[in-house]
Amino acid sequence: MFDKDIKILLSQLCCSICKKDFDENSLITISEKKGTIICHLVCQNCGKDFGEIVLGINHNSTIHTSLTPIEGGAPISADDVIDAHRFIRDNL
Repeated sequence: MFDKDIKILLSQLCCSICKKDFDENSLITISEKKGTIICHLVCQNCGKDFGEIVLGINHNSTIHTSLTPIEGGAPISADDVIDAHRFIRDNL
C-alpha cells in the first residue's frame, strides 16, 4: 500500500477523542489480499483504539478519494432494550 494513497484515504478523518488527524502511522496492516486490506486503526496522539477496518484499494487507479465519516442512528433508548428483550423472549 502506498503512503500517498493512505494520506488521501485518511485526509477527512480524525480521532473522535482528541480530534487529531490520522496518518499512515495510525494504520497497522494485518492482512492484504487482492486490493482488500485489513488494518488496525489507532490514534497516534491519544492512543484511542478504533479496532479493525477494511480498506479497498484499486492499485490500477491513479485517483483515490478520501473516506468520509458516516453518522450512526440515534442512540439506543431504554425502550429499545425492552422491545429487544420482549422480541427475544417471545420469538426464541
